[in-house]
Amino acid sequence: MKLPSFLDEERDPYLLGLLRIAIAALLLLLTLKLFRSYLGEGYFGDVFHMPLLPASLVPSRTGYVLLLGCQALGAVLALLGLAARPALLGAAMCGLYGMACDRLQYHNNRYTLLLVALLVAFTPCDRSFLPFGRRRPAQRAPAPRWAAYLIGGQLSLVYLASSLGKVLDDDWRSGTVMSLRFARYREAAEPWLPGSMAAWLAEPWFGQTAAIAALTTELLLALGPWLKQSRIPALWLGVVFHVGIELFARVELFSYTMLSAYLVFATPELRERRLSWSTQRGAARVLLPLFSRLDLLARFRHEQVAGQSTLLVVHDRAGQAHQGLAGLRELARATPWLFPLWLPLRVLTWRTS
Repeated sequence: MKLPSFLDEERDPYLLGLLRIAIAALLLLLTLKLFRSYLGEGYFGDVFHMPLLPASLVPSRTGYVLLLGCQALGAVLALLGLAARPALLGAAMCGLYGMACDRLQYHNNRYTLLLVALLVAFTPCDRSFLPFGRRRPAQRAPAPRWAAYLIGGQLSLVYLASSLGKVLDDDWRSGTVMSLRFARYREAAEPWLPGSMAAWLAEPWFGQTAAIAALTTELLLALGPWLKQSRIPALWLGVVFHVGIELFARVELFSYTMLSAYLVFATPELRERRLSWSTQRGAARVLLPLFSRLDLLARFRHEQVAGQSTLLVVHDRAGQAHQGLAGLRELARATPWLFPLWLPLRVLTWRTS
């Protein structure tokens, strides 16, 4: 029987190595937070706790410290690319085991990070971003991609679960939750907003509108990245959405986890676009190496071209050349640091698309 196409699909694993680094770093930060909590509040087993496991499987104080140590060690090894996949798998399992020892420590954001880390460990994330140049990019062979699709599916489930949970919550549907959050920041926002707009923050209709927008956004984020036509707008919306979450809510590392995992939706193939810099412009000598370093996703081939009149020409995957604002739009589309500028530039250049 023939396997489904996504099970035997093989693509370049470069971006999965970058995802491994991001998730390992976040997992290390989570482990350090748990250790600081242990130092400040003490061992959870000495106070009321609710284990999901039998009491005999809950570690002692010393065992818990060792568990956190193993979790931190696994995250560091995965970050450095040393036995990266088993180390990341072990760190994620330690985290899930620790969470099962006390359900009071459960948080959706922590669980999401641990589950994504677990799934990343099943990807060929150990074939790039390795120390000491053990494998050069040219030596990377295509690798199975099925686990990357599982990560994408997990993101969609998170957004769907969040949106459906809000739909079933009366306070969310009515806008009460959003109104309470806006009320916290109204005083700080008033000096920066026109009087009428600042007053909106206290209006029930504004909170309800914001709630509907949040619900709609999460549904779009669950489905949009899977469709080629809507992928870029959906990812842009996701970036704005998570920036807003960071401003108005405390969700630990959740937004960083989700934004890092967006890498699974990026096209795996590398250097399919081209940046042409004019040799006649002095700024090119500074900008070319700068943008080469900022191109973490390896989207572009960077070249210097003699006789080019404009400073920068961006060639997309189809080979079409873009200059001016259209060129900046294409550059922002494929550069994470500039990606928030993509939609404004897209609007400004819609006639030149």
